[in-house]
Amino acid sequence: MFEIDGAITAIGQSIFDNEVVVYAYLEITDTAGTRTMIEKVAVCNDVGAVLGMGLSGRYYVDQIFRRSNSFRCQLWGVKTDRVAVIDRRNLRAQIGFLKILYGIVTIPILGLGFFLIVSGIRLLILSASYDRQRTFVGSRNGSVPPPLPARVVRI
Repeated sequence: MFEIDGAITAIGQSIFDNEVVVYAYLEITDTAGTRTMIEKVAVCNDVGAVLGMGLSGRYYVDQIFRRSNSFRCQLWGVKTDRVAVIDRRNLRAQIGFLKILYGIVTIPILGLGFFLIVSGIRLLILSASYDRQRTFVGSRNGSVPPPLPARVVRI
């Protein structure tokens, strides 16, 4: 998980359904002019409602997969000077549960389901280790946590 400060300067084509939009890329440019391109990013309805070209603020991204045909990351939070939106859906946890379910079903096929189960458990452990609410809002005493490491790379 990481956060990026800047404004959205380019939005790629998208595929959507009733729950999620998968953009081919989002390009975010910071005040110094550094551009960060996030490829295959999933945006659920809560964040998608405020997301648009030119929106400036802090973006919270969860890199779920290194390689994937469908999507790699989830944009799960946006903070601007006017609005702060955190997504209710945690795609990492949902995919973990689905992998475990598919793994249980495919165990009889040469035991291949064990690999899916292990992968699903790993995703659930990683999902539980990150407290999105605390990262987004701050700790209970009102102090803001230190920023997540920013990356200026192609994701």
